[in-house]
Amino acid sequence: MKQAAENKKNENRKKMTNTEWKGKNGLPKGWEYEDSFRPVFLNRYGYYELRSKNTRQERDKNFEENYFQEYSGATYLKDYPQEELDFVKNKIEERALVVEENLKKVDNPRLDGYSLLDIGCGEGFLMQYFYERGVTVEGIDCGSYALKSFHPHLLQYLRQGEMEELVPQMARQEKTFDVINMDRILDMVLEPERCLRMVRELMTGHSILVIKVANNYSHLQQTFMKCGELQEEYWLDDPDHTGYFNREGLICLLEKQGFTLLDFYGDTFVDFQLVNPYSNYYERPETGKAAHRTAVRLENLFHTLSVKETIELYRILGNMGFGREIVGVFRKSVI
Repeated sequence: MKQAAENKKNENRKKMTNTEWKGKNGLPKGWEYEDSFRPVFLNRYGYYELRSKNTRQERDKNFEENYFQEYSGATYLKDYPQEELDFVKNKIEERALVVEENLKKVDNPRLDGYSLLDIGCGEGFLMQYFYERGVTVEGIDCGSYALKSFHPHLLQYLRQGEMEELVPQMARQEKTFDVINMDRILDMVLEPERCLRMVRELMTGHSILVIKVANNYSHLQQTFMKCGELQEEYWLDDPDHTGYFNREGLICLLEKQGFTLLDFYGDTFVDFQLVNPYSNYYERPETGKAAHRTAVRLENLFHTLSVKETIELYRILGNMGFGREIVGVFRKSVI
């Protein structure tokens, strides 16, 4: 009887938590996230989670074989056209301005000489940008091949291995960073709550955490699924990606792990191409390169006209739930 009562109590608590994120973060009028997709479920934070996941060993083996040793063309490119390099550089310049603005919000005393940890540093473009500007940089990545190919001089600042093992080691060394950057990492980890709590140990009250995730099962995508213009869940990357985020779910997850939102914006707006049936790259894969190039050219043009106003535009769109990717900036909550 006592166990049954405890189980019922836990179930009621779970039900309360399931709706908690909706009331706190809010959704556009008349909008509800559907919880009717076979591969994923709407979790208690309000974002989608893969129902069937690889084990840690299976995930590590898959990443080692497919992500970090070979350039398959899907993950990294050996060479980028200039327009694409400009796009990457512009995105990092926008990120740098966002970092600067938010370091001021947390009264960081080292605006001219802060430190940055890039978790999932990949080819090292972001590390290189900040390194050139006098920022003390470190990177974490499962492999070194990408960084060695593009920025080999940064290998001395790389910690190679799993963040789940390296971050606690750094915390035990009492290392802290003014800025921690995580691009497309939270989508892949098996235990996002644990990872965020570990990262929090590397922060002070004057640190910021920048997280970019893919915006999946978005308002735009679900709208087109309902009307039949999208036939499949093309963005599903099973089993590599375990979390499928949206604005509300990301914020709720971070708040529950002891973070406070400082800033939010959308990133990479290629999904607007889905509005036109002739550039719907999901249903017509042959249009994919042209759709991507269209987004790259437009966003490069925005950047050229005004970096500051481009970021403001992206903030508006991101807060409305738009962007193929979304970016949140957080600080440690004051307890």
